Amino acid sequence: MDALYTTKQKRIILPKIKDTINLYLFGDVHRDAENCDADRWKYFLKQSKKDDEESTYYLGLGDYHDFASYSEQKAIKNSGLHETTMLRLNKMVRQDVEFFTDEIKHMKGKVLGFVEGNHTWEFENGQTATQLLCEKMETEYLGWITHYTLTFQIHSRVQNVYIVACHGKAGGKRAGASINQVEDLKVIFPAADIYVMGHDHNRGAWPIDVLLPYNGQNGVRIKQKRQFLCRSGSFLKGYESGKGGYVASRLLRPADLGALKLIIGFHRSQKDGDDRMITDIKAVI
Repeated sequence: MDALYTTKQKRIILPKIKDTINLYLFGDVHRDAENCDADRWKYFLKQSKKDDEESTYYLGLGDYHDFASYSEQKAIKNSGLHETTMLRLNKMVRQDVEFFTDEIKHMKGKVLGFVEGNHTWEFENGQTATQLLCEKMETEYLGWITHYTLTFQIHSRVQNVYIVACHGKAGGKRAGASINQVEDLKVIFPAADIYVMGHDHNRGAWPIDVLLPYNGQNGVRIKQKRQFLCRSGSFLKGYESGKGGYVASRLLRPADLGALKLIIGFHRSQKDGDDRMITDIKAVI
């Protein structure tokens, strides 16, 4: 469960320039936790099924289950538990993955991949629960952080949309701290279109613009490029009467639960002698 970095690419054909795709970013489900908002999770699954299946994709941001964090797993494996006890824990996690796979079966064939979180389980063969989930959903294992290229073919034109996805880090109780941590990814990958983290359970998309040079027909030109800084949300409730939990213990703000939906499209710009494809991204929260 090292901090694995991956690069992936997927080609998507759009018949018309006006066509769009939906991209759902979801994570921190913590499906097996007592405080998982199962009703909200099932509502998300129901709503996502209503979108056109051919134009809808999904990207997982980690912590699909709650058992167990890195530190917990280390403590368990160093505790000298009997082999039969470990086998029972392995069986329990496999059952959890089977249950989760059945819940998201409508996503099969449309999942770009699953990022690894800090809540996962490593089996006796070295495979993690997230890797097992990828195997069952027949999709890519993205590691801890990935640079993912969506290559859109629109007639004779090709347009890339670059995504940098990481389960992420957390620290600070203010909204600014959360998005600043996502913006840190821009130091490493300055020209991506979408930056997304999970982990701190916040949900949102913040557009920012940068100036980038490109080679036009009349020489080098400077154009604005819109980038989105995103947090993928969560399905773990923070404050329920009579129940404890991580959020309450650290006096954190309750998160805006749910997933994030991005609508990715394009338009053609014919200006100043140049003929360019421009990426349009809209966020639905």
